[in-house]
Amino acid sequence: MGKSEDIAKAFEERGITLVGTVVRDRGADRHLVFVTVDVDDAGAQTPTNHSIARVERRIEAEFGNITVVLVHRGNEDIASSIKSLLIRRYPDQIRNVFSSVDRDLVSVWVEPKTATTKEMSEEMRDLVAGLIEHFQLELLDFINTTELNLPSETACIGALRRMAPIVVPDLLVELENLGFEVPGEEWLVRILDRWRKKSLIHRKSNGQFVLTVRGLRALGSGKNRRSPDVGRALEMARRAH
Repeated sequence: MGKSEDIAKAFEERGITLVGTVVRDRGADRHLVFVTVDVDDAGAQTPTNHSIARVERRIEAEFGNITVVLVHRGNEDIASSIKSLLIRRYPDQIRNVFSSVDRDLVSVWVEPKTATTKEMSEEMRDLVAGLIEHFQLELLDFINTTELNLPSETACIGALRRMAPIVVPDLLVELENLGFEVPGEEWLVRILDRWRKKSLIHRKSNGQFVLTVRGLRALGSGKNRRSPDVGRALEMARRAH
């Protein structure tokens, strides 16, 4: 029995169900272990992260470096696996992870909590490349968002105010036309959700976003050519033509 089989047996003996086989991480003395978890309607996870981490530490002491990837039962998509892998591996460094898959090519954006070194970004990239290789996928882009020209929340809402009513994909395109680099729709939706929870914007049943009266008051107004209201009037005139 090889080391991968020994690791799998050790997890299963402790009541942890795995998905597929334990695999050796490319270019590293590390094994990837895919653990099945269930999440109920209240958001409770079984087994819990605490119990998984406890088992992981014990098995690591015997077999060496292990990286656990959580796979939600019935939702074995690659984006969830990448996010689970990176956030569990770098809990103090990574705030969020966004991924997109186009056929067999994967793009990943990492949003750090603090500034990360080039060496750490390369380590993260190698870890993701090693993971998706086992899904017969290839890493197209791995981007650290601190290296991007990200739009601020003010820029996002300013574009929404000027273009409303507008759906998320069109807002993303508008921001890119303004010269910003946007990690993806999920990243943009998180910003819009924060403003929606504050009742500053409203999502219509057709998916379009508009500012509320409260949002308009919060953003203020002006009468010069650079004010958002003048910009909106110019945009409406452009659309009419």
